[in-house]
Amino acid sequence: MALDRERGNGMLKNPAVNFNFLLRVEGNYDLPCKKISAVTRELEYESIQEGGVNDYVHLRRKPVSAPFILEVERYVCPEYFDPLPLGKQLDMPLVLYVSSVAGAFGRPVRTFTFYGCTVMGKTYGELDAGGSGLLTETTKIAYQRLMVESG
Repeated sequence: MALDRERGNGMLKNPAVNFNFLLRVEGNYDLPCKKISAVTRELEYESIQEGGVNDYVHLRRKPVSAPFILEVERYVCPEYFDPLPLGKQLDMPLVLYVSSVAGAFGRPVRTFTFYGCTVMGKTYGELDAGGSGLLTETTKIAYQRLMVESG
């Protein structure tokens, strides 16, 4: 019990820093990412209130009506290869490594594994001839199941 309290206090003093992201696609392609803007997993419930003098409210889970979403933003480089084309259904899980140190993805702070992924959309960053900037691509991915592991 005391160990858990000490570990908990340490977590409050030293939260996980997450500045570096690496997305492993099909177990073969490693994509460095600029930003992970949405990892959404939301379940819907309906409340059923009993009649009469009972004050009970029951929650019942509804069937999933919208896909769970992951949005990944990355830079487009000259040697651009896209292992996530629009409409692709991935055969293997998509793995997102989060690390506080660049290039230290052998010991990530947290690992997110997404199962049953389908690429739903692509958005490209603003193209402006009046100013220079780096071209980015945002990929919207639907997934069925998520597993999170701490490093």
